[in-house]
Amino acid sequence: MFSKNSIIKPVVMFLILMTVVCCKKEPVVDKPDPEPDDGSISGTISRDTVFTNINADPNACDYYITGVLNVESVLQIDSGVVIEMGEGASIVIKTTGTLIAKGSASNPIKITGRTKSRGSWKYVMINSNDPRNELSYVNIEYGGGDNSNNGTLYMNTGGFLKMQFSKISNSKNNAIVLAASDAHLEGFTDNQIEYCEYPMQIKPNQIPEINDNTIYTNNDHSYITLTGSYIKTPLTWSKKSIPYVHRGTTVIEADVNMTQGVNMQMDFGSMIQIRPQGSLNATGTASERIVFSSVQQVQGYWHCLLFGSRSTNNRLAYVDISYGGGSPEYISSVYVGAPMGLPEAIVSVSNCNISMSAGWGIYVQSNASMLNGGGNTFANNIMGNVGP
Repeated sequence: MFSKNSIIKPVVMFLILMTVVCCKKEPVVDKPDPEPDDGSISGTISRDTVFTNINADPNACDYYITGVLNVESVLQIDSGVVIEMGEGASIVIKTTGTLIAKGSASNPIKITGRTKSRGSWKYVMINSNDPRNELSYVNIEYGGGDNSNNGTLYMNTGGFLKMQFSKISNSKNNAIVLAASDAHLEGFTDNQIEYCEYPMQIKPNQIPEINDNTIYTNNDHSYITLTGSYIKTPLTWSKKSIPYVHRGTTVIEADVNMTQGVNMQMDFGSMIQIRPQGSLNATGTASERIVFSSVQQVQGYWHCLLFGSRSTNNRLAYVDISYGGGSPEYISSVYVGAPMGLPEAIVSVSNCNISMSAGWGIYVQSNASMLNGGGNTFANNIMGNVGP
């Protein structure tokens, strides 16, 4: 015989189990399916969304974006999708959003302007630090139409993106801008930038994130723009296939190494300061020298390298330095000592060519030291070679 309890208990347990199972929520996936060229997409994506490849024709538009498309959840873009951007349109990945755009070598994703002219639309802006953010086999063209957020791909404060096997072309401004020191490109490899006004604008601490095999072709200005910032963790500045142009002031508060062959063109009034916590080791070779020169070949166009630490890592070897000495305070292309550092600052200098300074070639403050390793040459420094 079965008691009432022996029957009721299993029934109750079954009902509880079914309630738990039925209440478990699966992610909501929205799959918009507009007809090509019918209507447009703008506004806000607030739930997980997939852009699928609607058209078999690889050149036909699948999605047409007008205005601002704000992404607050996951936006996945499948292989072969073609997105056309209307005049002044943009895609903004908010801090809560995620962009996963993975094409393939045979079936890349394309984000292009409906009008095929530079700057016809604005940008893809990344505000999210989601490690899933990725562009792989994605071709982006005809953006860069915003002079404030001046890049076709614009990485904001805290933004994170993995980018590989992708191409940005025909940008009215920079192809890529890393606007804040804490924006990060990870796995940036095998990418191409072509027919843009400028290839990219980054901070000096982000140099290691740019793979040396990036291809830059047919850009109006063939250099990587560095905008001054603070460097607080050790890193290496490596040679790229195009020069750097350094703007503003970079403050080094960690150990920085420069590899042979680095070409650093200094913009007007710019300088690099090595603070007491930091060091700069710029060591080239006889066949691949490091260069600190000037955007314009005018004496005093930029300020100086200011060594304010007593680290034994401070070194200039096989380095060519020219057209500095423009600071009335530091009066040289290479300044060793206070006021921005320690009076006992030190730097080793060997096999360097220092020329065309509007002040001294090297100025060594009292109590500071320049270790002369020999092989140095000086020319056309207005106040003299080594002072005082």
